[in-house]
Amino acid sequence: MWGGLHVRKISYRKQKGALAPFFRAERMSSPPFYSVELSYVIPCYIEEHNQNSIDQLLREYASYSPELLDRLQFVLVDDHSPCPVKVADDIDLNIRILRINEDIQWNQAGARNLGVLYATSDKVIMTDLDHLFPEQTLQFMVDHAPLGKTMYKPFRYAADGGELKPHPNTFILSRGQFFQHFGYDEEFAGEYGYEDGFFWRWQRYHGTRFRYTNKRNPIHVRAGEESGATSGLQRDKTQNRQLRTRKLNEIAEYGPAGGHSRQFLKFTWEMLLDRKRQSITWRAPKRTAWKRFWWWRKLFC
Repeated sequence: MWGGLHVRKISYRKQKGALAPFFRAERMSSPPFYSVELSYVIPCYIEEHNQNSIDQLLREYASYSPELLDRLQFVLVDDHSPCPVKVADDIDLNIRILRINEDIQWNQAGARNLGVLYATSDKVIMTDLDHLFPEQTLQFMVDHAPLGKTMYKPFRYAADGGELKPHPNTFILSRGQFFQHFGYDEEFAGEYGYEDGFFWRWQRYHGTRFRYTNKRNPIHVRAGEESGATSGLQRDKTQNRQLRTRKLNEIAEYGPAGGHSRQFLKFTWEMLLDRKRQSITWRAPKRTAWKRFWWWRKLFC
């Protein structure tokens, strides 16, 4: 008995024979996502007027370099859309689709938390469906060093080429840094606004550095997507404005013990698709000295 609980000791030797076929199958199968070095998370709310939006975006990405696509994973989070998210069989991408079962209005915070949870890379892009990352921008981020405590925001251009302000909820970040400080605060879900601004401020208070990517690696607003899919929902910021004010006052008084509610994944979900590219040819370069320098990373990284 331990802590009031009965703990049953399981003998590995006893189980080894029964599990041997499982272990043998795992060894023989190809590594699932070891080639992935960048995960691209998109929360989606699909209505009748934009049912083709995801298909068009993913087909654009599927035309990029195969070596880039081998190292890139897409995580689509269907936020209980009236029209469930589907991906055609002929779109050859590393892709996961998750669907939230509950209908929670303005649940971007929860959808983003879920998407980052299922990302297989530490480098993560979080953005919306109405943005397109050019091939050179994705290549730049795939080749980028680990992000650590730095989060990037890319410069942004309209479909007609005009420069826009950086998007408030597009980030390129470390999955580890994201979860170290509890991700998005889901207390904002259910009402409109301020979850992105609070996320940015909360991370900054914890020492996260925010930088802009250079203008050679921008993103673009997709033509015809400016209005978004949620234009029919109420956009009253009153309640979340008051919530943000309370949280900032808590932080001013209690520091890191205040502010963030720690609410996380307040819903159920299911995975609808988990697909790998049919033929992954890219392989990570050999780094035979990496293991021997563990002490260097312990002392200086």
